[in-house]
Amino acid sequence: MALKDDILDLVEHENADAQTLLKGLTEVLPNSVDAHALYAVSLLRRLQFDEAIAAFRRVLELEPKHDEALHNVAFCLLNLGRYQEAFDAYQQTFSRLSTESSLRMSALMHHRLGRLPQALNSYRQILQKGSPTATGRPAAIQGSVSALRDAGQILEADHLSRMLRDYFLKAPVSIGSTLIATNNAEDFFEWSNYVDKGQLGVALMKRQAADPDGARVPATFLLPQDREALEAYAAGPDAPPLYIVKPVRSSGGQGISVTADIADAIERDDVVVQRYVERPYLVNGRKGHMRIYGFITSVDPLRAYVYGEGIVRFAPEAYSFSADEVGGVSRHITNTALHLNHPDLVISTDPNEENVGLVWSLSAYFDQVAADGHDRDKVFADIGTLVAWYIRMLQADGVFARQAANHPRRSFMPKLFGLDVLLDSDAKPWLIEMQRVPAMRGQVLVEKVNSALSENVFRMVNGPLLDERLGPQQITRILSDPEAVKARELEIELANLGRFSPLKI
Repeated sequence: MALKDDILDLVEHENADAQTLLKGLTEVLPNSVDAHALYAVSLLRRLQFDEAIAAFRRVLELEPKHDEALHNVAFCLLNLGRYQEAFDAYQQTFSRLSTESSLRMSALMHHRLGRLPQALNSYRQILQKGSPTATGRPAAIQGSVSALRDAGQILEADHLSRMLRDYFLKAPVSIGSTLIATNNAEDFFEWSNYVDKGQLGVALMKRQAADPDGARVPATFLLPQDREALEAYAAGPDAPPLYIVKPVRSSGGQGISVTADIADAIERDDVVVQRYVERPYLVNGRKGHMRIYGFITSVDPLRAYVYGEGIVRFAPEAYSFSADEVGGVSRHITNTALHLNHPDLVISTDPNEENVGLVWSLSAYFDQVAADGHDRDKVFADIGTLVAWYIRMLQADGVFARQAANHPRRSFMPKLFGLDVLLDSDAKPWLIEMQRVPAMRGQVLVEKVNSALSENVFRMVNGPLLDERLGPQQITRILSDPEAVKARELEIELANLGRFSPLKI
């Protein structure tokens, strides 16, 4: 068990190395369930869904009742948008395990495939027979409310909305953050395309060429296909002094390097090479990046917001641009997860200390930006413009149109996502990466910021449509007219904006 735990830790923190090791292990031990299962997990961790399905199915050939493999095959199919196959897989999982989670996912697949009576029947089974204290019950209630509204059954939906609100009021942080995490894990499958740094880079460069206003994105090259373009760029008049090299399927800063010489990367495959923003805005001599939250509540019509608070993470060592220190990731890379063992990684344990150590609140960071003579309102407005630009990119790629055209309106919950944004020395924002599933839990300050965020999100998009303040005519319209339902949902959304600001897309 200790060895398995060590390998899983390697998968989490050094996935490329773990994947190579485990692939070799499956060849040496072709009948080892554990070897194939761990290899499959490493593929899933890097979002290689097709390969992961094949690997998990090999596990099931060796051990047909391997519960984790059954579930993960279904999850991979979900993330490929193969919803009928995902439904079949979740049904198989339910017939084997009889879990509420597999039945809930079967209900969700029914909903996405437009089979509302079957979806509602499955949700009712959960709510009638399941445990009121089951961890997945709030998500089942939320899914049932969505399906009921799509079916025009507003009174029953409102009854369950009040039940969900009661769960939330008893444990707002737990329920709010859990629902966000669940909804993000089950979002429209095309969001996973942009987790791959290569596909994201290609999309960003394409969009910048078509829509150059409103975004600062470092010049990005995907190898091997952009090799010649990178060589020409590096030889041209706009060549930067530094480049940052990122594996296309890494996370948490894994495998990232900074170099002054593209020869260090030019022959590599499956990496992204970006111009390094060499003049970052510094606080106490350190480089930092902001986690900015965007929120899409409707794709048709498109409606989106930016959150007014966030987290800023700093590198543990003072920034330096000298040639002999280029390779020092501890001064260039700001992902806290990469520096957990660094002696200078100081993180306050007091949530009220928002500008202490290497994890700050966005508000405290903007205080410093203002103290350094910049207009904080202008900086945040520029960030909002950047978030809107990113959403326009997704819109231009057809993501929202395909979701709206092929699935019932409420079979996907509103989407919270993260953007990693860097300020340069002129306090201009640069878009660095996208976080499809931003972590909602973490250090005490992260908990404080994201607890308020999760409560804000819940109040915007959950809750009953009808209350005693509405007149009879308005209630009648809501009960009979789908457009009145959408208008009432928007009314509730706007009444509970909190720290969200609407974006002009």
